[in-house]
Amino acid sequence: MKDYGDEIVRTLKYLNTSPSLEALQERYPEEWKAAEVELAAAIRDKDKARLDELMRPLHNVEAPRKRTQPITKQESRDLQGKLVRQRMSAISIERYLKTSLHGSKSQHFSVLDRILLRILFFGPGRSRKLVSPVLFRLLWPRFRQKNLLMPTAEANGIYCFFTSATISALAGLMREGSCLEVGAGDGFLSARLKEEGVDIKATDDFSWAGKIENVGEVEQLDAAAAVAKYKPSTVLCCWPPAQNRFEQSVLEEPSVRRYIVIGSIHKALAGNWPLYQAQKAFSIRRDADLSASMPPLEAGGAVYIFDRAK
Repeated sequence: MKDYGDEIVRTLKYLNTSPSLEALQERYPEEWKAAEVELAAAIRDKDKARLDELMRPLHNVEAPRKRTQPITKQESRDLQGKLVRQRMSAISIERYLKTSLHGSKSQHFSVLDRILLRILFFGPGRSRKLVSPVLFRLLWPRFRQKNLLMPTAEANGIYCFFTSATISALAGLMREGSCLEVGAGDGFLSARLKEEGVDIKATDDFSWAGKIENVGEVEQLDAAAAVAKYKPSTVLCCWPPAQNRFEQSVLEEPSVRRYIVIGSIHKALAGNWPLYQAQKAFSIRRDADLSASMPPLEAGGAVYIFDRAK
């Protein structure tokens, strides 16, 4: 029988090179998913002993000694997975404890809330990620300072969080014809929609310069210039500023058949509602299912669909 102990040794040698969390996530994506679940369970159960165990470094772990019976392929895989998950968890917890999100509100988060922020809403380098509905239902009730989440996110140029269900539903509304996102910020939303097969361009006037990190493929154009250049059939805008002027250029562009606004149930916070109510070319409806798919519900997110009247 073949002995798979050498594969464990190779994994240990790799871990002892101190790879970054990002490198580990890229190399072992499935183990990272499992590590997130382990962290979530330890936090849910308030299991300090388990968290301490997850934080133990692996630098002092020795290569397994020879045994009378060879190590099977499954035993090797199981041990390698455990070692990799332990390293990921240790790096994650140390990073969460040492750093917090930028912004005036972040310093007020408890250690537990900082960990939950990272697990639920943010990936490497304070970039947002799609929220897992399972983890959200499990961990959000344990988040103590819910009222600080959105002010902290907004300090980093983030106004909404999405699940995969949000993206799929939006994609279903945008698969026909060319699409354009105006005010795209970091480009996160357009990037996820492209993964769903949507033909979309992300544009922004970059008025947020110095505020947003981890910017994706976003073309520097203001909304009026963007719709004039691309003549899209569908336009998407996430959290347009209240009483803004640029949405008029969107609604006046003859090529636009649908305009999707991700904003707030509180109409004073986002969007040019006097313009919406004065225009006659489009019908307006709030999509209840899409609105409910954006966590957390306490943030009051809402999706409005403008369809050009036939």
